[in-house]
Amino acid sequence: MNDVTTLNSSTSLTANELPNEVFRNYDIRGFAHSQITPDFAFKLGAALAITLLKQRHSTIYLGRDGRLSSPALAKALGNGLTQYGMNVIDIGTVSTPTLNFAVHCDNKAECGIMVTASHNTKEYNGFKIIVRNQVVAGEMLQKIKHLMLSDRPNHCQSGHIRTQDISSQYLQAIIDNCSPKKDFKIVIDCANSIVGPIAKTLFNRLGYNLIPLFCDPDGNFPNHDPNPSDESNLQQLKASVLSHQADLGLAFDGDGDRLVVISGSGATVWPDQLLMIFARDILKRYPNTDIVFDVKSSFRLQQLVRELSGNPVMCKTGHSHVRSRVQKTGALVGGEFSGHIFFNDRWHGFDDGLYASVRLLEILANLDIAPKQALENMIGQFKPSAYTPEILIPVAETEKFAVMEKLTSHCSFKDGIINTIDGLRVEYPLGWGLIRASNTSANLTMRFEADNKEELERIKKLFSFELAPFINQVDQYL
Repeated sequence: MNDVTTLNSSTSLTANELPNEVFRNYDIRGFAHSQITPDFAFKLGAALAITLLKQRHSTIYLGRDGRLSSPALAKALGNGLTQYGMNVIDIGTVSTPTLNFAVHCDNKAECGIMVTASHNTKEYNGFKIIVRNQVVAGEMLQKIKHLMLSDRPNHCQSGHIRTQDISSQYLQAIIDNCSPKKDFKIVIDCANSIVGPIAKTLFNRLGYNLIPLFCDPDGNFPNHDPNPSDESNLQQLKASVLSHQADLGLAFDGDGDRLVVISGSGATVWPDQLLMIFARDILKRYPNTDIVFDVKSSFRLQQLVRELSGNPVMCKTGHSHVRSRVQKTGALVGGEFSGHIFFNDRWHGFDDGLYASVRLLEILANLDIAPKQALENMIGQFKPSAYTPEILIPVAETEKFAVMEKLTSHCSFKDGIINTIDGLRVEYPLGWGLIRASNTSANLTMRFEADNKEELERIKKLFSFELAPFINQVDQYL
């Protein structure tokens, strides 16, 4: 491609048209129709094309989820990409792991962009960008934002767009990689997200007794929000597992890269507990390897990894941070509390709810125990603790990071060991507490864990005392 030097002043955005808060730490996300518009998507495509062409990329995969606003955004995005010289392979309405699979395995491009707002409610939409197997985050996202705000070069030639089905290839790759042999009776809750049809196909092809919940894509999310981290969204899945006497239930998020599991007795098995199962399985075969997890994850996970001669590696919360750390350390598995789990042993190091669920079933199938008892038997072998789910404190997008800076500067937490890798995680001999700014919503996030309920309450009170001068009525959240 020839160098382009002529500027076009008519196609840039103003700061008011480009809210800073939609450029989050590791993706772009905001309100559809008001913040994330087709005009925004076109100019994002143009800015991304200019950026990628300078890096000698000429082709990009484009996928979209099942949100009502996604088709129009994908069309505008594709137009921006092609009008500024990129070739586009449109893989249609797919899950984010399917897009990742294309980038890793299809060998026609090293880049991909997904139109999705992941687990957010129906009012949102956004974009996840992948370049050379890494999620575009931080500094590069800011460079793209500045390019969208500035005058951009006139395009000198257009790229082309073509369609391709990648879902069947992705599905077959999972089946070839691991096919648990034992019969399972499972309930899947796909929250009317785009993952529903392919999940049904996968588990039917594996021969399981399948009870599907909300597997027809519907961007209105009529049954519940596509966020399995919120326990209120798991109630119908729990009820179905119990009523059908299923072995377990699987809950997926809006773009299919997260997993939360329900046991046969209706208990929630949180992703850090799943990571303990996966870590134990991998460390038996590959001792001394790194296991990566985020700051919201259980201290029991750290303890288990050390006991099994592994190396626990804590990192910032966020799928891009965990993914990057898995790649940099060569860890064979990593994950975060929200449900992103990355296998890097015989899979490709990206987060994938379907693949993680099949790996779990494979482990359970190898146990000499009835399927219904297998999962709870494994969880029962781990040392118990008292813990809270994620506690959300609403704070404006424009203020949440400033609040965290005040807390980091002024809270002392005497007798605690303070870890500031991501917010404030304060460790005590028998437990820990955390407060950090959410990267995906207008909230501060808190979580607590301890050996017992008494110690859990003590740590929560310590946090309440330290945070009260900076957060109004913090007690009501604790």
